[in-house]
Amino acid sequence: MNITDLYSTRIQKTFDEDNEEIVSILNTNLNKTLKLINYYEGLPLSYPATVTAIERGIVDMDVKAEQAVSIEQSRSAFIRSPLFKHDVFAQAQYVNIKKHAVSFAKFSYVEIMAERRNFLRIALVPKPKTVIESPLGIIEGELYDISLSGVSVLIDHYCPLTVGTESTIRFVLRSVEQDTYIKVNVPATLINYKDDALPYKFIFSICPDKLLERQLSQYIFQRQIEIIKEIKEAV
Repeated sequence: MNITDLYSTRIQKTFDEDNEEIVSILNTNLNKTLKLINYYEGLPLSYPATVTAIERGIVDMDVKAEQAVSIEQSRSAFIRSPLFKHDVFAQAQYVNIKKHAVSFAKFSYVEIMAERRNFLRIALVPKPKTVIESPLGIIEGELYDISLSGVSVLIDHYCPLTVGTESTIRFVLRSVEQDTYIKVNVPATLINYKDDALPYKFIFSICPDKLLERQLSQYIFQRQIEIIKEIKEAV
């Protein structure tokens, strides 16, 4: 999951000045408990963390092992505390899961846009093959993530779909735990896309009927359990 999809920067002065301000605030609040937030395959993780040392702009923190697993994957974390005027984004320089230790640098003020979503958006592994039936014809891709109200599809070639295009999306979800399959054939509208690098990501809103909505809800809940199990095994 691309971490930049999750937040929007809130620069107060300049990046460098904001970074210095954040480090200074942390330096005057050593051993104070903060909240770290991460998104592991779309699942939000929130645990307390403590600043243990600061040297040359590098901030060492004692964190929960589960969060260290997520930070190792994303190489970053969000920091939330009444000390700051906004949430803070930090890049991880060092992660040690066994020691529950992480070192952060390059801090900036942000707003976590993922928290504005109405529904949890979960990444899929492996990514199901997906077919988009559009006015331009059949387009094939891979399902990247899913919520009750939308999906993201990865397409590895040029695709001239424009925002507002109405299509039908087809894919099959498999629940490993229950060994069942959900065949999805749902109306969709393109609401955004990211075409800065391959594969391109196309984001659709979907309109599932009541039966499909219930099936998707059960699938997403089961997928959350799988993700939590994966984190615990990594710990």
